[in-house]
Amino acid sequence: MRKRVATLVAVATLLAGCGDGVEGSPVAAERWDPCSITPDAIAATGLDPSYRMEGWGEGISVPEWASCVFHAPGGVDYSYGLSVMSSIDHTIAEARANSSNRDGRDLEVGGRDGYMYKTEFGAAIRDCQIALDVPPGVVVFAALYNTADGVDACEVVLKHVNDLERAVPGAPK
Repeated sequence: MRKRVATLVAVATLLAGCGDGVEGSPVAAERWDPCSITPDAIAATGLDPSYRMEGWGEGISVPEWASCVFHAPGGVDYSYGLSVMSSIDHTIAEARANSSNRDGRDLEVGGRDGYMYKTEFGAAIRDCQIALDVPPGVVVFAALYNTADGVDACEVVLKHVNDLERAVPGAPK
């Protein structure tokens, strides 16, 4: 009888230790770090691999977004910057619904749902952004140009997104 009770206790302990996988707290999703894009991938897309600025700048905190900025070649005279931002708190649907985003259009990049749009930066800056669906969340690539150079910021950001999309986690299979 003792042997039987010991066996039942051992089996009950083993089953309790395994649990049913439903109770408890879910594991939080991790936000992807855009600065994890390798220098080789940055160089391959035509950006300066020696420059990257992590975060938002000194004294600025935006907890729901991670940010990394890369520059075009040219040192202090670079022609544009590529900002890559990542959030698990925001979605591509929010970019589509934001009434301040203009000239929006849906697109697909590497099998991912994407949305290209512009924002108002004023007369001196031309921008274009592409939001990519990265469940849970979104990754936004943004190119910012001085308007005097005549370059289409949307062509530039689309080229970089096509080159760097493989570095973004959660690509569709």
